Amino acid sequence: MTAAKRGTIRTSGGADLVYEMHGVGKPIVFVAGLGDDRTSWAAQIPDFARDHLVVGFDNRGIGESSAPPGPYTIEQMADDAHDVVRHLGLDPVVAVGSSMGGAICQQWALRHPSDIDRLVITNSWAEQDPFFAALIGHWISLAENNQPRHLVESLLLFCHCPDYLLRRPETIAAFLATPAPRLQGIVDAGHACLKHHTLERAHEIRHKALIIAGEHDILTRPELSQRLAARMPNARYESLPTSHMVFWEMPDEFNALVRSFARE
Repeated sequence: MTAAKRGTIRTSGGADLVYEMHGVGKPIVFVAGLGDDRTSWAAQIPDFARDHLVVGFDNRGIGESSAPPGPYTIEQMADDAHDVVRHLGLDPVVAVGSSMGGAICQQWALRHPSDIDRLVITNSWAEQDPFFAALIGHWISLAENNQPRHLVESLLLFCHCPDYLLRRPETIAAFLATPAPRLQGIVDAGHACLKHHTLERAHEIRHKALIIAGEHDILTRPELSQRLAARMPNARYESLPTSHMVFWEMPDEFNALVRSFARE
């Protein structure tokens, strides 16, 4: 896949973010989760670029973007997303965020509502949860103690559905062979995840929204998405029989859901 445009912007928060644009049409921006860069949307970007202007970027501390001193906040990263679309001069966008990316999209909608036409939030959360916090703390500890192999193994087990790995066992070796994300970036963004809490303000997000959950997700359990959707006045809840990485495990079904919603 050849990028139509690639560049770097300096955000108001002092991060240099690398972005790519593909296609033409209504703009759609994909916001990645903890430890993922823009390539995590490889099953979505070519598909949507057939009839959308698609933007993907690396969050601060990951991929090719810079890593300003942390720890970070979700609010900072929401402002980064705002700076990307303002720099590119985009009309209000369809914002699609997974996990931490979904948290970023919540704050983006609260802080810069005119940037966004509608929202897709998949496998995310809006409240502090003991299990989630313990798991993020575990990943932070692995990163702080320079254990990239153990970090990648843990990510594999908590982010994939057992049934999916049974059907696609080659995923295990491929995932473990992938270089670990920048460890300091995991630490700094992990602390942002631990502070994220928007449930009491979710009613202020009045954008039309699609909230998607993985029925077998143990990282951001479906009930966290259900509670978020219930607080947002114009949200619809959907689920697919996957674990945390819905858009990896069932990309065709995920893309169809998002495409239909973007056309409503």
